[in-house]
Amino acid sequence: MEKEITLMESFPIYGYENNSLISKEKGCITIPIEIKLPDVFTLDQDDYDRLNRLNMTIIDTLGPNTLIHRQNYFLKEKYTPIIENLEGDPLQVASENHFTGRECFRLYTYWYISIVPNNYFKSSANKVNRYLKKKLDSFFDYSVHEDYMNSGLIDSFHAKVSNVCNLINECEIISANILTEKELFNNNNGLFKKYYTLSNDIDKATDISFDDNTIHVGNKRAQFYTIENLDQFTNEDIHPYNYYRKFSSESNPFPIGNLFSIGFKIPFEHIINEYTYIPEPEKVIKGLRNKAKNFKKYGGDSIDDNNVIYANQIYEFNKEIIETHKDLVFYHLNVVGFTDNKVEFNTMCQKIKSAFNNIKLKPIENTLDRKNLFFAGVPGNAIGISSDMYMPMPSDMASYLSYYEGEYSEPGWAIDGVRLVDRINGRPLSVSWYKKPEELGWIFNRGTLVASGSGGGKSYIANHYFASELRTGAHIIIMEDGDSYEKLVKFYGGIILENNDEKPYTFAPFKLDKYDYVNSKEKGKKLSEEKIVSLVTLLLVISGGVDQKVVSVDHEVRKTVLENSIVGYYQYMWENDINDFSFNTYYEYLKNNLEKTIRDKKIEKVFDINTFFFLLEKYYKGGVREDLLNKDDDRIGRLSSERLIYFKLTGIIDNELLFPIFSLMIMEIFNKKLLDKEKRHINKILNLDEAWKVLVRPELEDYFNAQSRLARKYGGQPMFISQKVDDFLASEVIKNAIVVNSHIKVFLDMNDLEQNFDPIQQMMGLTDKQRKSILSINKDLPEDRKLREVAIAWKSNIKVYGIETSLEEKCIYETKPNEVKKINTIFDKHRNWEITAKTYAGK
Repeated sequence: MEKEITLMESFPIYGYENNSLISKEKGCITIPIEIKLPDVFTLDQDDYDRLNRLNMTIIDTLGPNTLIHRQNYFLKEKYTPIIENLEGDPLQVASENHFTGRECFRLYTYWYISIVPNNYFKSSANKVNRYLKKKLDSFFDYSVHEDYMNSGLIDSFHAKVSNVCNLINECEIISANILTEKELFNNNNGLFKKYYTLSNDIDKATDISFDDNTIHVGNKRAQFYTIENLDQFTNEDIHPYNYYRKFSSESNPFPIGNLFSIGFKIPFEHIINEYTYIPEPEKVIKGLRNKAKNFKKYGGDSIDDNNVIYANQIYEFNKEIIETHKDLVFYHLNVVGFTDNKVEFNTMCQKIKSAFNNIKLKPIENTLDRKNLFFAGVPGNAIGISSDMYMPMPSDMASYLSYYEGEYSEPGWAIDGVRLVDRINGRPLSVSWYKKPEELGWIFNRGTLVASGSGGGKSYIANHYFASELRTGAHIIIMEDGDSYEKLVKFYGGIILENNDEKPYTFAPFKLDKYDYVNSKEKGKKLSEEKIVSLVTLLLVISGGVDQKVVSVDHEVRKTVLENSIVGYYQYMWENDINDFSFNTYYEYLKNNLEKTIRDKKIEKVFDINTFFFLLEKYYKGGVREDLLNKDDDRIGRLSSERLIYFKLTGIIDNELLFPIFSLMIMEIFNKKLLDKEKRHINKILNLDEAWKVLVRPELEDYFNAQSRLARKYGGQPMFISQKVDDFLASEVIKNAIVVNSHIKVFLDMNDLEQNFDPIQQMMGLTDKQRKSILSINKDLPEDRKLREVAIAWKSNIKVYGIETSLEEKCIYETKPNEVKKINTIFDKHRNWEITAKTYAGK
């Protein structure tokens, strides 16, 4: 049985001073650093190359007699509900209940940089962690190395570590922050508590046992697996990064770090420990030469003799280091897994070994060195691992063997944001669609484009996003030829509007409200720019549109005539104190004034006045459409205060005359919401699901560009959705109106288009990194949870998330015909959507 010692006796740290941990073992000085790694699956080849170069630069900056201990904790954490969300609407409550109690891995990464005595590597296994054999009052007797008495050396070490932190933060891929005393020693959530309990549980206190060739930390049994010599590598070469097979294809190789398999892919709690010792190169090379000579000395004449082989390997290694000017380091890697489930212990061990095998490494199941390995893992005591457990290698190879993939950075416990999950282990996240990206400077407008193959889930994610935004007070207008949003609108008490022949919509676009003009004492009333553009566009639409074959100058003449006529009309009405603003009075104004204007300006050949009046007169009183532009519609008038409005376009979307007019009317409603000062702080969404095809008309291009500027200025969010990505490639008008104005691009399953993705990538302005992420969607879905994935691109940034919802949410968002039929049957019985959703969910 092992000798029992107290926690204080086993604790290898003597004190903390000047941001440094002081170990009982030789008084070694260590600076502990918290590291934030980049989100998993967000790095490309260039990123891995930059990180590898950063690691090599760090090694070069620190110099000889420095030890870097990198430590990654993968600890389980249960999701606990957000109290505010439990007080929210029924779908929000259902989401909280769906995720409550879910265990997910959290990753905590730390680097400990130590200055070690220059004779450190001469210490044998039985000479490390000698403090364990000493009495409490004699830890420093004859053990503090003379190097630590040199204040200049210590100051230089601190300066080097400070430089390393700056290098890390300047690279903008990872970040570094030196840990404070509280972050290290806090009894609730300090780093030492985390290590000595192998847990995030703040109430847990544990005993540690090394009896019977085992390690027990409280009720958890642990096992170390080590990589400590080059014979354990089954590949001759280590490359800068690997490829993740499940996401990769011949046309879309997906890069991943070399140690990725021993991170999140191990389904048990564990810690990765990487140790990199930087020696004095001349001494090491000389020592290796001496070792090679000894091998030669005792080797035979045969080139197959093992001693001769070892000697030649050493000579080749030395030659590579000298000729390539590479730094020489010593490296050790281990993983310690732990579980409180006795039945699962053997499974855990097998999973860890399999994970190593996936990266072509043969780990040693190490019980002999278990105590040294455990105490060498204590932050600040990396010196507790013996030199015989290291292997020599060039610094670039050691850099390639670094763990780089962090957890998703979005918070799990936030009130705002759309609820998605990380794709690596299903942790619920609150993803900021536009607020955080705006703060970070990733985007400069909220315009959103949603592209998907058929059945990819475009309406599902849109429903989910709209529900999230409604909780923040957003106003949403939806245009769609279908019924994908009907259940959502009914659930939240929105308004559904649909045109019909018995009572067709009518508008009064020439009427003014407070947003349509400004009034100053000096200049009197003046029409707003937005109103002018809107009316010019309307007149272009009803007077025959724009012929793309017409010379652009002629088109500009026509626009100018219309603009001048609109301004002149309102000026005339105001000056004569006439308030009967309508298409009828505008038409009469044109009849009295336009012909003279055309004649005076000598533009009769450009502006055909007879044809113009012929096309307009059907909207004038007595014409076949006399009500369309002259009559208020009470259904439209009450929409300014409604938060959720759904225009169903069935029967009108293919009408080349009515649909553009109808669309302009809806955009006018959206404008009123944009310009309302009381709504400046909330998001205003105009969602065009397939309905954006109206923008193919060239006379609407200028209008929509103006709309985009207005939305950007006043916190609006135009959204465009299509299940035919080719539609976005149809014309330059679409590109300029939608793609350019959408800084947020959302992609669902695009795998059917992988072989023809080049034109999509080019049109959408996607980077190669974004391409790889988009084409990885749904290629590695979990077997135990139902979800699909979505990629959200914010200009040049991108991340893939899982869309996982409760069954109650699925009931409201679902658009598959068979499921909708089942849901409607339930609704017909209860006539209540909240009860319907709960019944569908089996509650």
